[in-house]
Amino acid sequence: MVMNTSAGQQTMFTLPYRYIIDTCSIILQKPDEPYRRVVYNTLWERIDELVKGQTIVTCSEIKDEVEDAELQQWLAQHSCVILDIDDDIQRLVAKVVTEHPGMVQFKNNKSSADAFLVATAIKFNLAVITEENKFSPNKIPQICKAYDIACYNITEFAEKEGWRF
Repeated sequence: MVMNTSAGQQTMFTLPYRYIIDTCSIILQKPDEPYRRVVYNTLWERIDELVKGQTIVTCSEIKDEVEDAELQQWLAQHSCVILDIDDDIQRLVAKVVTEHPGMVQFKNNKSSADAFLVATAIKFNLAVITEENKFSPNKIPQICKAYDIACYNITEFAEKEGWRF
C-alpha cells in the first residue's frame, strides 16, 4: 500500500506490482538464450501482459544494466514500470550491502544493480524473478532468502502463476 498525499488529502491505494525482474531474466528471450522467444513465445506473451499490466516491474538500475537495444525496446514497448531509486531504497541498499558485502563486486567499478533490485523488492514487498544461482551465498536468491523475499527463476515463476504450456 502506498500513501498518496495530493491536494492535502491522504488516500491509501494498493499498487498492482507483484514481481520485480532482473536483467538475467529479461535476457532469456533473446534468440541465443535458453528461453528464446521464437520457441517460448506463449511464455513471453504472458510475461508481456504482466509487464503491461504493471504486475512485473523493474528498477532504474536494472534498466540501466540492460544494454541490448532490442531489450531496451521491449521494456519501452510494453511500458514496463521502472521504479526510481529514492531515499528509502538508498537506505535499504546500504543495509543490504552492509549485511551482505560479498554481493557487491568492486573490481568492475560498477554499482551493483542486484542490491538495488533487492532493496526495491523489500520496499514494495515484491517477489524477485532472477536466473542467478540459488545456492551461491552472494547471489540474489540467497540475499532474498535472508530478507524473506520470494525469489523465482522463469520456470518457477510460470509454475507460481499456474501456467501450463
